[in-house]
Amino acid sequence: GLSILQLGALSSIFPLAYMNSKFIAGVLADVLGSPVLIFSLGMMLTGVCNIGFTMGSTVPWFTFWWILNGLVQGCGGTPCGKMLVNWYPTVTRGRWWSTWNASTNIGGFLIPLIAGSIAARYGWRWGMRAPGVIALAMGVLCYFTMSDSPEKLGLPSAEDQHAAKTGGASESEEATKKDVAEPKANEGAEPKEESKWQMLLGNKFLWCMGAMHFFVYLMRQGTMNWAHFYLMDQYGLPALEATSRICGFELGGLFGCISSGLLSDILIARNPQAGAAGMRARVMFLYACLTPIAILALWKLPPIAWLQWSAMALFGFSIYGPQTLITMTGVETVPKKIAASAGGILAYPAQLGSMFAGLPFALVVRKLGWSGYFPCLILLSLLSALSVLPGWNALSWTQKEVAAKKRAA
Repeated sequence: GLSILQLGALSSIFPLAYMNSKFIAGVLADVLGSPVLIFSLGMMLTGVCNIGFTMGSTVPWFTFWWILNGLVQGCGGTPCGKMLVNWYPTVTRGRWWSTWNASTNIGGFLIPLIAGSIAARYGWRWGMRAPGVIALAMGVLCYFTMSDSPEKLGLPSAEDQHAAKTGGASESEEATKKDVAEPKANEGAEPKEESKWQMLLGNKFLWCMGAMHFFVYLMRQGTMNWAHFYLMDQYGLPALEATSRICGFELGGLFGCISSGLLSDILIARNPQAGAAGMRARVMFLYACLTPIAILALWKLPPIAWLQWSAMALFGFSIYGPQTLITMTGVETVPKKIAASAGGILAYPAQLGSMFAGLPFALVVRKLGWSGYFPCLILLSLLSALSVLPGWNALSWTQKEVAAKKRAA
């Protein structure tokens, strides 16, 4: 078997591979113009890696396949984000994006049951092979059934279709129509490599989203890593009981994920002249303001099971709301041609936040105890809420194009 140190090394390597994978996959999806190809290929290779992992028994073998798995698993998020931008208009994109994002909660719930049941009956190797076969089959299915954009099927753009259904067009939709008619002047054109990176790295809103992404993942992993130990250490709960009180996080997260997208869509529909990105940023701020309340509740409420479960559910609700909107809102502030690259850039602070949740919190708990741990979480939650404030009135990329045309007219 593997030692604790070896397992720890493997678990640390994976996020490093994963965050680089998301960025590379995003850039490739933009350069090749085919997010479906990158997504499907990544899913098939993930299945191959799962199966390959089970074919050996040495640490170098496991390390090779685990790193490779991290490198190909990241091919899911950023290409999917680009497809969602292509297929759904701004005014309804939030609900579709949040529904897609909820698949991580559903998958995270189902896969342990499926893989665990198979592993219990046939051994751990088949517990990994079964998900691998599923991923391989689904990758092939996606490649032959999905399309990159409606335009590639000879259909009007998502914005144009929405305008036709509603009997009119907002300013953002008009801009999208002009982009299709005049690709050289708008986002239909392939940005030059230099201007592309200047556009991404010079986008102040993306920096705000990156900062919030870092804090959200730092708090999420910092809480999920240590909440079990807190309940067991502070109240003497057995591990199973502590886990049952923590599990409210995922259910609350599911509702936070879906509701944040719906709420941001409603705000955009009711305020068509306001900055679309700013409307979503306000939703993120609202959810972020609930996070310190949830942390304080877990810390100070009596150790009653349903109260602690509710505190964790509220924490999940407040974390998954912004987590769902961050990448979507970020990619809405850049041209569609580089949307996947923007999503890849935003993956870095998220994974860095996860990585920083280990040792720093361990040092805080060891030196200051739980009376130092919870104030640190509250401080981080406040910084998370503050980081999104500069984007309060931010415009989407399409709205910026409209404003530029008006100034030029």
